[in-house]
Amino acid sequence: MRMIHPLILIFAALLTLTGCAGNQKEIDALADEIYQSHRLKPPLPPKPFVSDGCSLWPDSGWLECCVEHDLVYWKGGAGQDRLEADRMLKTCVSKKAGPFWGTVMYHGARVGGAWWLPTPFRWGFGWEYPRSGPPGSRD
Repeated sequence: MRMIHPLILIFAALLTLTGCAGNQKEIDALADEIYQSHRLKPPLPPKPFVSDGCSLWPDSGWLECCVEHDLVYWKGGAGQDRLEADRMLKTCVSKKAGPFWGTVMYHGARVGGAWWLPTPFRWGFGWEYPRSGPPGSRD
């Protein structure tokens, strides 16, 4: 039974290492295309929009879902906006890879994207930490 823990750690490490390795140019081009196609309402964050694809997860066949999700996370705002973004990610990934993967991605975003985590993919990452949206927004 003790062998499960090291295997889980190895599996998690492999997923992290293979997450978005080697395709940053593709991610950057897609991020620019998605950013340009949206008419975002001000106020916009002071940091420029960037995406790392599917943060700490393989990009696989759902990269567009993750970059769209990153755009909403970059802008940040109210907690309800985050919940809607995570639900959209779940729907998008479910359509591309099935409901199991959509659910996995949803829960990963809910846990790993909290505004109070000092990560480069947290909710409202376009704003200076610990802010998660424009002045006056609720986390």
